[in-house]
Parts: sequence; structure tokens; C-alpha cells
Amino acid sequence: MKTVTRRVRKAPPSGRPVAVIDCGTSAVRALLVEIRPDGPRTLEDIVRPVDLGAGLTGGKLSHEVMAEVIDAITGICEAMRSYGIEQVRAVATSGVRESSNGDVLIERVRAATGIELEPIDGAEEARLYYAGLGALLKGQGGHLKGQSLVVEIGGGGAVLGLVSDGKLVRSSDEHYGTVRVFERFSSMRDSGDYAVSIDRDAQGAARMMLVRYPVESISAVYANGGDVRRLLAQIRPDAQGPVEPLPAAGIRRWFDAMCRLSHKARAERCGCDERGADLLLPAAAILLHVCQITGRDEVLVPRTSLRDGLLADLLPGALGPHHLDRDHILAEARALVERFGGDLAYAENTASMAGQIFDQTRSLHGLGPRERALLEFASLVHDIGAYINVRERHKHTLYILDHTDIAGMTAEEKRMVGQIARYHRRSSPQAHHEGFQVLGRRGKVVVAQLASILRIAYSLDVERSQRIKKLRCDVVPGRLLIRVDRRQIALERNAIEDKKRMFEETFGLRVDVISREGE
Repeated sequence: MKTVTRRVRKAPPSGRPVAVIDCGTSAVRALLVEIRPDGPRTLEDIVRPVDLGAGLTGGKLSHEVMAEVIDAITGICEAMRSYGIEQVRAVATSGVRESSNGDVLIERVRAATGIELEPIDGAEEARLYYAGLGALLKGQGGHLKGQSLVVEIGGGGAVLGLVSDGKLVRSSDEHYGTVRVFERFSSMRDSGDYAVSIDRDAQGAARMMLVRYPVESISAVYANGGDVRRLLAQIRPDAQGPVEPLPAAGIRRWFDAMCRLSHKARAERCGCDERGADLLLPAAAILLHVCQITGRDEVLVPRTSLRDGLLADLLPGALGPHHLDRDHILAEARALVERFGGDLAYAENTASMAGQIFDQTRSLHGLGPRERALLEFASLVHDIGAYINVRERHKHTLYILDHTDIAGMTAEEKRMVGQIARYHRRSSPQAHHEGFQVLGRRGKVVVAQLASILRIAYSLDVERSQRIKKLRCDVVPGRLLIRVDRRQIALERNAIEDKKRMFEETFGLRVDVISREGE
């Protein structure tokens, strides 16, 4: 692969110049952009080839490969200086994230260039692809409708996202990438077994990837990635639009034709080197089986990349890295409740009561809208651990959250919602609870405050009938009075007796629940 640099006239930017860098498995890519009132304008689009495939299975990146990455980023920094760019976000994906010495590369890049290279997880990748696609469709006067599956096929892995009514509600990071597959089957690439094995492997991978998704209700599949775009150019060389359909029938004809060719003949047919041609086969195979499983007769290929999502985070009004708004993260929480067979009506009522307590005790905790959203998220999902085991459901909820991709939260926020949900019952945080102790100082305080609120909300619906929906909190000297519009609350008072202790210790107030008739 040759270095590619696409330049727009080199003149001093009149707007705000920014840069985004994506250190992927097969290339370091950068987008230098001027953000103007009439929209972003590309200054330079830079692609520098690298090969980080050795890091995909926990291997070590060689010093030579590290030098190539540093050289690529050094060149990008020189271009940035020519435009006076100071604001930059640089991320690394699976090639760095999975390597055993990725931290060494990150430190060497920082020392040589001053660039902080951030390894991001699959959930953040999914959010970035979603953001880039959303910005593209918005610019075309459209938006994501119904339930759409967004699939990015990279060199090191595949990132999936489910978008429901415009919101990213589920994401996952799968170990299926074109470079990863190529390396696994490279020993048979000169035989007829290469394409057949890739096809069968892709079938199993697609089934595994999509088993957790509502494939019967997916209305559109958006497929992205450098090899996907190259595949589109092979099958539909006339395609030039911002979002182009790639028919499954066309993919099948192309794939079958490639299967009959030798390794060298495939490269000649594709007009590229042998490795580049072979990387197209895993991309085609996985798209074919995704179409088959979802029942779609085409995939839609947008002209977007990870860099477009990175850029979207830098535009005016954006929430920034790792963030989705309240509506998005609560949609994710509801999807988790449904996925793990929870009672959504019960979960919604618990979250509503927790939100009411939060709002009416703001003078005690002084927390803001983001913390309220985290409390609502934890309140919605607090019971999903019952899917594994009812008796230890609070711990199993924490386990599920720790091992689930959740887009739109920072790593610290994700740890916090897990701990808030974990402490909705049983013990309060203890010195030997490692998950709580790894939180930062502020994180520990916020978890204690929000978990103590959730414990009270949880206690007010122990029979799970939602008989209490509205409440009023009065903060008086030494006490928090919680007034409910029910006369018979003996069960609730009994349930809250051992749950309120955490609130009382956290805020220094005695908690009393008062019925409609008074004390």
C-alpha cells in the first residue's frame, strides 16, 4: 500500500483547525480539518501504511513496526504545524489494544511527538462509527430509521452496533477482521481451500456475532471499513454517492468468481497486490452471511470512517469522547433489561422513584444531570443479574455490566453504574470490595450517594407492583421525610429499615417514610 495524502489548497485556515488520528491495524490515518461556521473543510487526508497484525493475538509489536508508527505520526505532526493545529485526538484500535507491548508504543509515540494515543474499546468504536454515519445522513437530509445494524469490518476486528429509532442501543466487538482471518488461513492461500475455508469461517462468525441481535426486525444493514469500500469499488466501480447499495447477489457473483482463481490471478483481477486481494475475501464472505441471517438483499456502504466520528466529537455542540446523551444511555439500559428478561415496568418505576429522590435531595448531594442519568441507568438495570441467579443478583448484575459493551460512557462511569447497581441491596461498600476501591475519590463518593438513593427506591417497591409511583421528600433538621400517597405502608417501612442505613451514614440524616395519614 502506498502512502496517500489528499490535499485541499494549502492556505492559512480561517476557522478552527483540528486533527484526528486513527492508528489502525493496517494504517495510520489522519484527517486535518478546518471547522468553519458553514461546516468542516478538509485540509489534508493522510494515510500511512503500517502492519500491526502481530498484536492481534496478544503478540508483540516489533521495534521496526513501532518506528513506522512513530514516523507516520511524526509526519502528521509536521502537517499539523503547517496549519497551526493544536487540538488533536488520536486513538488506537485492536492492533495496539490487544498487543502485549501496546503500552510501550503509546509511550514511545508520546515521547517522540507529544501525541497522546488512546487505545479505545469496541463500545467507543461503535459510538464513533454511529456518530460519523449520523452526521453523514444528516448532511444528506436523512437519518437512521427503524432498527439498523451498523457493521464495521476492520483489519483486526468487527464492531457491531444496533440503532433503534435513531439511538445506539447495543454494541459489540468481535474478533473477526480481514487481517486476522488472512493471517489464520495464509498457509493455504495458494490452494482451493483458502476461499472455501474463509467462507465457512465467516458463516460461523456471522452466526456468533448476530445471535444477540434481533435479526428478524433489522430493516437496514450499513457496512463500513476500508476493505468493504474496496469491495464496493470492485463490484460497482461506478458507485460514487455518499451511501451506496452493495447487493448481496453481486457480492456472491464476485466471491464465486474469486474462488476459482489462483492467489496471483485474484490480485491481477483486482488490480492490487496479492495480500490486498486476499483481504477482500473475508470482507465479502462476512457480508454475504450477515445478509443471509438478517434477510437483507443488500448492504449500504457509507463514505465514512472512524475519523468522521472523531471529527464529529470536535464539532460545536458535541458531547465529546465517550459520551452519549441521557436518552441514548437510558435506551441502552432498557435494551439490557429486555435482553436479560427483566420486568421493564418494575425497572422503569424504580428509576422514576430514584430520580424523584435525587431531584428533591439536590441540596444534600449537589450532583448534576450526568450523575442523575447514571443513577437512572443503574436503577433500570439493577435487577438484570437475576437472569443468572436470583440470590446473588446484585453481584451478577455487576458481572454483566463489567462484561458488556456500553457505548456513551467513560470507563470510570461504566465502573460507577456497575457499583451503584451492585449496592442496591445487601452490604454497603467495604474495604475488601476491590471493584469499589479502584474508583477514584470522587467516584467513590458519587457511588455512595447514588447507591443509597437507589436502595430507598428499591425498598419502596419490594412487591414489584408499582403501587407507589409518586413521592415527596422533605429535608428537615436531622431528617429526610419521604411522603407517599398510600395509607398501608407497613411492608415498605419494614423493607426500608435495613436499606436506609447507607443513606443515613452517607448524608447524616435519619430517613422516615410517612403515609398519607401522617406519622
